Amino acid sequence: MKGHKLNNSEALKFIFSGNSTTTFLNTKTDNRFTFRVKQAKDSNLFFVSVLTSPETYTYLGTAVEGNYRHGKKSNISKDAQSAKVFKYVLNKLKSNSLPEFIEVWHEGRCGKCNRPLTVPASIITGIGPECAKRLTKAEKRDKFLELILS
Repeated sequence: MKGHKLNNSEALKFIFSGNSTTTFLNTKTDNRFTFRVKQAKDSNLFFVSVLTSPETYTYLGTAVEGNYRHGKKSNISKDAQSAKVFKYVLNKLKSNSLPEFIEVWHEGRCGKCNRPLTVPASIITGIGPECAKRLTKAEKRDKFLELILS
């Protein structure tokens, strides 16, 4: 698989960094889903989409304060496996109880600005060095992460 595996402590930070593309891989079944999570401007609202065909993402729902809610206008059923997987993995990451057979990957692009990552430390976390500075300095961002992790 192309990309880089995130450890569980970095996964939530990456997913909700602003413009992330994340793949959840079940190593037992080899099933995988790729999600794009984009932040609404000046808000803690995130739009979740799932990769449905090459280069095509379909709206799935929203996440507010780390809680996923299926979108009423989504063309994908709330009972679809992709919707269930996103909600399940998100809840397991929040409770720090993600099973070992589920892996979270990023594709080598910054989760905030979507530029290619080149610094080795940034490749590990999925956030570029300039974006990491902005994320750690933002008080609003820190409070949001505390809400998710509590």
